[in-house]
Amino acid sequence: MTFSMKRFQAIIQKEWKDSIRNPQVLTMTAFPIVFAFLFARMGTDRTASENVLMLSFPILMALSMTGAFVLAMMIAEEKEKHTLRALMLSPASTLEILLGKSFLTGVLTVIAIVFSIMASELPNVNLTVLALFILINLIMFLAFGLIIGLLSRTVQESSIIGLPVLLIFVMAPMFAPMLNNEMLVQVVSILPTQKFMDMLNGMALGQGLGESMGDLIISIVWMIASIAAAALMYSRRRFDK
Repeated sequence: MTFSMKRFQAIIQKEWKDSIRNPQVLTMTAFPIVFAFLFARMGTDRTASENVLMLSFPILMALSMTGAFVLAMMIAEEKEKHTLRALMLSPASTLEILLGKSFLTGVLTVIAIVFSIMASELPNVNLTVLALFILINLIMFLAFGLIIGLLSRTVQESSIIGLPVLLIFVMAPMFAPMLNNEMLVQVVSILPTQKFMDMLNGMALGQGLGESMGDLIISIVWMIASIAAAALMYSRRRFDK
């Protein structure tokens, strides 16, 4: 089946109409921006490492809350209304559906990230490398959102299932070093969000892309694995009786 731009646009239009009627979508988009403004006013005499932390936390919040949670919530809402199965069984291809449902959420996430960066004090980093790492993590979190939404039966359940994603991928890199647990630190060190923070820290200290290549490769592996898992979950839910 060939890709149809008309079907793709129709899915995007439907997502847009659903999102503007849902105040939770706007709230989750605004939440990281508010945190970025608050962090920016918590004093100006900060080290480069502290500036990285103040920047990375709102970005990771935007990726998880806007990227994953909003998409999961919108999919779960369609399941509650019994409209998702009809879409899955429609002539629209898997690629059209997945891209169409992720497009608006991706745009909202990018908006939240841009405003968060504008509100924060950006350390001396390569913007191209920063954008590349953000894109990789965005795709990964969108895949997580699709998986969470397909696993959830209700909107409320999507928040419960999605909470471990927030705790593991966002909170763990922030607080694991404070717990003085070597095993936990080792586990957290392979997370793509930790690699994102490592990249920011390295760039703030003057490192180039070459020094961050290992972090980039691990992040790409996470992205590919999440896409494969989301496609597999979608296929199973589509043909599930």
